[in-house]
Amino acid sequence: MEEQELIRRAKQGDKPSMEALFRIHVDSAVRTAYMITRSWDTAEDAVQEAFLQAFRSLDKFQDGRPFKPWFAKIVVNKSRKLWARFGASWDELDPQHADDSARGLPEAQVLEGERRARLIEALKLLGENHRLVLVLKYLSGLTEAEIGEVLGVPVSTVKSRLFVARKQLGQKLALIEGGDPNGKAQSGRSQRR
Repeated sequence: MEEQELIRRAKQGDKPSMEALFRIHVDSAVRTAYMITRSWDTAEDAVQEAFLQAFRSLDKFQDGRPFKPWFAKIVVNKSRKLWARFGASWDELDPQHADDSARGLPEAQVLEGERRARLIEALKLLGENHRLVLVLKYLSGLTEAEIGEVLGVPVSTVKSRLFVARKQLGQKLALIEGGDPNGKAQSGRSQRR
């Protein structure tokens, strides 16, 4: 069934349609919330609250508009509020945890897990504005216009933040991987100077 039809039915109180919308968007919403709250438990709470608010507010949702950016805005707001209230840590994606879960996996999967842990570590070092545009673009799959709608900023601001965020992420990743901020690996001689 098409998403607009699910929304129409959900507006009429059809619970299976609400459940279908939930299933379609829950994974992306939890990933987005996690990147804000830095805790899986808090992210799940934020998403649960966001879905409840969304379903209560469906009558305000404009027919024909995409659901994902509208819902992402609710998720971002709920996540920010919970993070501000409770705080959190990134302990669940600590590189040591990745190492423990990698035992017995083929080498390619181990390397992918290590790369992912370094990427998460680099993302942690970014400010919220830059981390959030990357999360909305690459984890949630929103367009730049949709990100602008979610964050309440012009598309030009989104583009600027994405440009800076990608550059900063590359620099942070290079530092974590033992290179310089320009992405060049440090040689033994330059490290001794």
